[in-house]
Amino acid sequence: MPSPAMMFGPPPRVTIPPALETEAALLAHLGLSSAELKRIWWFRHRMYRDFNIAKGAGKLRIITAPQDRLKHLQRRIADLLTPMYRVRHPVHGFVADKSVKTNARSHVKSKFVLNLDIRDFFGAITENRVEGLFRSLGIDRRVAEILARLCCNQNRLPQGAPSSPVISNMVCFRLDKELLAVAKATRCIYTRYADDISFSSYRPLSGLFEAALPPTGNVSPDLLSTDLRSAFETNGFAINPEKAHYADRHSRRIITGVRINEGLNLDRRFIRNLRSGLYSIEKLGETAAEAKYHAKHGGTASLESHLRGKLSWLSDIKGASDPVFRNLAKRFNLLFPKAPIGIEPTPAEVRDRAVWVIEHSGPKGRQGTAFFLKDYGLVTAAHCVSEASEPIIVYHPSRLSNKIPVTVAKTCPHRDLAIIAHAVPPNEYYELEVTEKPPAVEDHVTSVGYPQFGFGDRLNVRKGTVSSLPVKHAVQQIDVGIRITEGMSGGPLLAEDGKVIGINHKGGIDEDRDLAIHIQQLVKFASE
Repeated sequence: MPSPAMMFGPPPRVTIPPALETEAALLAHLGLSSAELKRIWWFRHRMYRDFNIAKGAGKLRIITAPQDRLKHLQRRIADLLTPMYRVRHPVHGFVADKSVKTNARSHVKSKFVLNLDIRDFFGAITENRVEGLFRSLGIDRRVAEILARLCCNQNRLPQGAPSSPVISNMVCFRLDKELLAVAKATRCIYTRYADDISFSSYRPLSGLFEAALPPTGNVSPDLLSTDLRSAFETNGFAINPEKAHYADRHSRRIITGVRINEGLNLDRRFIRNLRSGLYSIEKLGETAAEAKYHAKHGGTASLESHLRGKLSWLSDIKGASDPVFRNLAKRFNLLFPKAPIGIEPTPAEVRDRAVWVIEHSGPKGRQGTAFFLKDYGLVTAAHCVSEASEPIIVYHPSRLSNKIPVTVAKTCPHRDLAIIAHAVPPNEYYELEVTEKPPAVEDHVTSVGYPQFGFGDRLNVRKGTVSSLPVKHAVQQIDVGIRITEGMSGGPLLAEDGKVIGINHKGGIDEDRDLAIHIQQLVKFASE
């Protein structure tokens, strides 16, 4: 085992909290007497219980959970340690405002992915390593010894203790630094979520392998580059050979359980299993379905809580506006009406699902923005669909493969407005509404759309104010202090209440002004 100096390097510049300066200060902060410390010191193994949770694929994860008193002490210790940990940008696990979702989003435009897993992650962090970590930070030897004793069990960091997440991240500080250096040298993206490590790039990850690129699928750690393998070995970790996986542009690319092929998505098997669970209850009834579930998967959790957790995860990844989530949540709510899942979308989710991409490949092939407007249907700018000799299509960026042909129902080139006839299923979109308040100079407005849309792009939201209200060729327009660039044409201009006040017309660096067509022009046009 490498020495603390080798494992952690020179002491980083951190401020030691007063509570960690001496043994007396630590015990006083924790409300821990010397007698109680002695009991925990010798009998801590009796203060834990082990239980299993399902990991998927029929495997189980062993959780070692402390009793309430020890858990309370570990939480107090975690609160002391958290400000001392300098979060590196690639770290997404056990970090405030980061999650599995942010971890996957970091790789969303990548075509090549290498996933690695640290074998027995918490078990590899021994009590001596934890003590060495604290001493390397400049903490008093006796205090470091007490902290390690309170936070470890059976000579390892227990998975289930509230202090383990921040300690594991602190232990991996040097590992993250070295893996980030490898990523920069090979021009790829690196992230870590606990023991799940991912590298990705838009180009093949040749620099991460010693020789030629392997075929897609599981790969042997022996094929990895010397620098990459060395980063793990010199930091006291080993790569799990069963979970080393390489994927290219033609295969399914998954980061910590989230698909990144077309934006963020969940594997089809996850959705199938969720549907299967709901169908089982619908067919057999709750009691029989739950008995079947426990017989197959074990555990003590109810089938209701299991399905609720899966739906919550689906909502987090896809959003409450996603039609798949909404349909499944409605089925769940019919089965469990006493505690329904909220499926009312937020204003931002309504906005996101109402605004789509529209394009055609005619002589003047264009790509713009369209949006669904209550009482008027699918609306865009006329110039976005002008001279469209080929089929016009619309699609939402969350489902790039679902491109739906549409036709122009009504157009007014003079006002630069068009109403589109479509067959988009109603559960696939939300509708915005027309504002009742007329615009005024200096009003705050928001322009949304998809400028120069490309794979992985999300809805572009730009805020500004109304500069003036010009009338051009008898058409009322809105001059805004927002850059309306190519591709945003046809998108909505929203008032402060989130309702539509105008339709993006033109702007950008080649125009003197950024203009939207007043929404009342559409109201008049639709009634003609």
